[in-house]
Amino acid sequence: MRYANIKKEKTNGVVYTPTVMADYLSLEMIRYKPCNSNSTGVIRVLDPAVGKGELLISFLKAIKKICTVKIEVVGYETDMAICKETRETLSNLFPDVELSIRNEDFLKAVEEQTTGLYDYVIANPPYVRTQIIGSEKAQKMSSKLKLSGRIDIYYAFIICTKSVLKDDGIAGYITSNKFLTIKSGAAVRNYIIDNYKIHRIIDFGDTKLFSASVLPCIMVFSKGKTTQRKEVLFTSVYQASKNQTDGNITNIFDAIHKSGCYKTPDDKRFMYQQGVIQSVDKDCLWNIQSNESPKWLSVVESNTWQRFFDIGKIRVGIKTTADNVFIGNDWNGDKANIELLRPLITHRNAGQFLPNNTDLWKVLYTHTSVNGKKVAYDIEDYPYAKRYLSEHFEQLSSRKYVIQAKRNWYEIWVPQNPESWKKRKIAFRDISEQPQFWLDTSGAIVNGDCYWIEIYDHVIEDVIYLALAIANSRFIEKYYDVKFNTKLYSGKRRYMSQYVEQFPIPLYTTELAQEAISLVKKIIAEKKQSLIPSYKDKLNDIVDEIFT
Repeated sequence: MRYANIKKEKTNGVVYTPTVMADYLSLEMIRYKPCNSNSTGVIRVLDPAVGKGELLISFLKAIKKICTVKIEVVGYETDMAICKETRETLSNLFPDVELSIRNEDFLKAVEEQTTGLYDYVIANPPYVRTQIIGSEKAQKMSSKLKLSGRIDIYYAFIICTKSVLKDDGIAGYITSNKFLTIKSGAAVRNYIIDNYKIHRIIDFGDTKLFSASVLPCIMVFSKGKTTQRKEVLFTSVYQASKNQTDGNITNIFDAIHKSGCYKTPDDKRFMYQQGVIQSVDKDCLWNIQSNESPKWLSVVESNTWQRFFDIGKIRVGIKTTADNVFIGNDWNGDKANIELLRPLITHRNAGQFLPNNTDLWKVLYTHTSVNGKKVAYDIEDYPYAKRYLSEHFEQLSSRKYVIQAKRNWYEIWVPQNPESWKKRKIAFRDISEQPQFWLDTSGAIVNGDCYWIEIYDHVIEDVIYLALAIANSRFIEKYYDVKFNTKLYSGKRRYMSQYVEQFPIPLYTTELAQEAISLVKKIIAEKKQSLIPSYKDKLNDIVDEIFT
């Protein structure tokens, strides 16, 4: 296991490294810090989360082919049984290497300054999120590392590497790719920029290199500071749905330095992009700027009038933290008289331009507005709702964070602003392969598996319809991939606020824009999902022509 003697893989964050990935990372590290037969002295190698030793096995095989000097290896592992097993495996494979596989916590060792310094640090640290670590432990860790927001344990490993890496050393990390593009990863991204020189990032996206549901990336870095984005090489590999291929490969790493679509023996296709990091500015997301993308984005930019953040505030839906109590589609029988039930938009209703024909679920919505201020209803005034919620008192009252926030035990945790629901809004699904943005004027509440744009009062209808044309277009899929270049499993995109707010809107008064607006108006007026495909091809062509 990897951390804190926790026994379950999901809790523990255990993700053992595929050999082909370990081999590649080892060669990349050696490429940036060569070791030849003329090297003198001792080479020191560290794996701070050694597990079963996959990374060290690959690294030692690679470096021993080109270097004959003495090698010292240190690994940290918190599980005693695995520590012993790994020690025996490495000793048998590399009897001439000086080994020290320590049954210790690496982060604690760094704190106690007992680790030493190393030429090479190679790691696949555990991926354990804040809610699994525990809020109190996470807060202590954040304070020590001077981080803010939600953290994963691998953030701590990356930061602590500075304490164990020699000034001329090189580090290679395999981690989840989440920190590259989520807002809560800004603190660790900023730290890396200020304290390390990043040489290479490879985002493996939804390639399923691990058996666990982890979207991995590789980062190779040394001590220093990252100031020039063009010096940070960036490769992106994601599953592709295209039928055409540029060649066949035996594994994902065969085309790792190429561009194009390549097919593996199991008939999976992967799209490779080569480029550099888009920005190394503070708080910026880390996306690829492919070698082909700047010119295309420049043309789009020249045809952009506004962005989605200009037409409304983008918000995520409500979070009840007890969906089984508050949300459902069966409010019949004894539940039929429960007060405070409101229509609820969920991912089940998602569609392009219009919601699909699925009936809305309902939510027992616990909040209202009084003098413009959000307040919880007094359930003493709603006897049926009170009786129903009281039946779930044990579950609801056990939400300690609600009580600690001095809220009522029966409240929805994140209700958003009750006044917002009555306004015009564009709802959209959080995760989907194709964009699904639709107009809602029903006053329904939006669930946390969707986002919505709370449209500003001054925005005219033509601009709203034009935004719908853009958001549901073939163009916006390419724009998303080129500008943000981040996908989840099976080619799905995540339409988070930080991406959607940057979607471009052209000037609405042009002839082409008016043609797109007219088509969207027809779709909305006819209210028939079955007719939308007859308009989509034309809309796609218009939007493409507007921007490119």
